[in-house]
Amino acid sequence: MYSVLLSEYEKGMKLVEKKLKKLVNRKQKAVIIAWTFPTEIDKKTFDNEWFAKGGRRYNKYVGSLLNLGISEENIFILNCYDKDNFNNFKTIIDNSDILLITGGNPEMLYSKVTQETEILYNIKHYKGIIIGFSAGAELQLKRYFITAKNNYYKYFAFYDGFGVLNDPFYLDVHSINNKRYLEKLQKIANDKNKNVYAIFDDGAIIFNRNTNKIEKFGNVLTFEPKK
Repeated sequence: MYSVLLSEYEKGMKLVEKKLKKLVNRKQKAVIIAWTFPTEIDKKTFDNEWFAKGGRRYNKYVGSLLNLGISEENIFILNCYDKDNFNNFKTIIDNSDILLITGGNPEMLYSKVTQETEILYNIKHYKGIIIGFSAGAELQLKRYFITAKNNYYKYFAFYDGFGVLNDPFYLDVHSINNKRYLEKLQKIANDKNKNVYAIFDDGAIIFNRNTNKIEKFGNVLTFEPKK
């Protein structure tokens, strides 16, 4: 199916909205995974504060799905601290059509998916539409990199991702129009012999996982390998 790769959520969704409205309908089910936090919280705080109905995050993410035409009753928000329902997470994901993975600390998100809730297999082999922004976009790759500018640790590094996309290319999110920065992306393309797509905050990509077709929207630069 499709992977929607965004850098900044609201700007990116506006760019792909017309395309996505053709792909979704009211009866489809969507799942939201918003599992990155400044510090660890708990089940009650997640429900009542972090993702409270009518709150900022609820309105942002649920609102965008409603705007695509999905019924609110078909939108499921998974709470990574709800240990009693971890087994149900897999069924909910497998029975859904759209998976929305938010941004934030990618290592925290990776740990919660692979170790704490053990839903990696369900994400990796997901057959529907995956909408990811920032970390939620990068982690769809089998391996991804983070530039020093975007890394919490302020250095460039590669990390393991979920493997939804078996590295047909590399991504850079929150790209900036800086000569040295863009030269670094070109060097990665050359060294790894793969295209690197730089998605600025006002850019987006939709990748068809069946046909490998890429559609670019807005501000996206392509760095092809040079020998």
